[in-house]
Amino acid sequence: MTADNMTADTDIEMNNNMALTLEPDKDQHDFTLDYIFENLTQLPTFPKAVQKAMELLNNPNTTTKHLVDVLKFDPAITTNVLRLTNSARFGLAQKVTNLETALSLLGRNQLKEILMASGSIPYISRELYGYCMRPEDLWHHSMATAICADILSKYINFEEPTTLFTAALLHDIGKIVLNLYVGGNLEKILELATKEGYSFTEAEWMVLGGDHAVIGSEIMNQWDFPEDIIKAIRNHHDPDLYIQDRLSSMLALSNILVIIMGIGVGADGFRYWINPELLDALKITRNDIYEVMFETYKEFINSKDALMLYKDNN
Repeated sequence: MTADNMTADTDIEMNNNMALTLEPDKDQHDFTLDYIFENLTQLPTFPKAVQKAMELLNNPNTTTKHLVDVLKFDPAITTNVLRLTNSARFGLAQKVTNLETALSLLGRNQLKEILMASGSIPYISRELYGYCMRPEDLWHHSMATAICADILSKYINFEEPTTLFTAALLHDIGKIVLNLYVGGNLEKILELATKEGYSFTEAEWMVLGGDHAVIGSEIMNQWDFPEDIIKAIRNHHDPDLYIQDRLSSMLALSNILVIIMGIGVGADGFRYWINPELLDALKITRNDIYEVMFETYKEFINSKDALMLYKDNN
């Protein structure tokens, strides 16, 4: 399904902070997956400046000036790029005060990570009442998952760490939409998850007819992200699907590890477990997992200044 054949019953608008707002139908008990797809008609686009800069970074002939020319007219992105560049996460020896210097000092993979984080902040720094998540929770969880994925990629020599970083950063984007429908049904979902042994995602499907991974993949599709990222986000909670390709497997494992660590979890926290097939698919041991979790936590703590960026976008 594409945006062209969806109806326009839902009001979706961007406020000054670029946050996504939706007006849900009052008859939430009639919610189905088809219903939400039919009403996702006017999603705000992912920042064009970031998408254009990401395209340029895939061209070996791109210069710093080319990137500056694309980004300099977007003050919000420029501000976030500078603040992230100066964060401990990227560890530059000197403080950077202008965009051109920042872009010239960083490697291409670092630039891609910073650009994706800069463009994502307005979407994943929102309060999600339905999931009992404060504004910082989704941002912290998303950043921690991206950090974990980056560390995990080194353990298994994954050849596309920036693709994995992007998928990890935006893996829960569907929660900003499904949040509208979870709230009134949270008690039912939690009862299935706690008393009847279902995972939170299985309970979402049983009560709502869909989950945030499916919704998220549709959002990424409308934003024209690469197919492998869309697929990984769709798969990251489905054990039958996430073991079928490495990107999906690594995203799923990174997400589970960060949930186990308790970083940025909401109502669905601590209701996931490590599937042994996931470790087999990635050929990674439990000892490796402990090391990855330790390094993730250490780097997450060292990224405190970057983690505070959510405050400027709320």
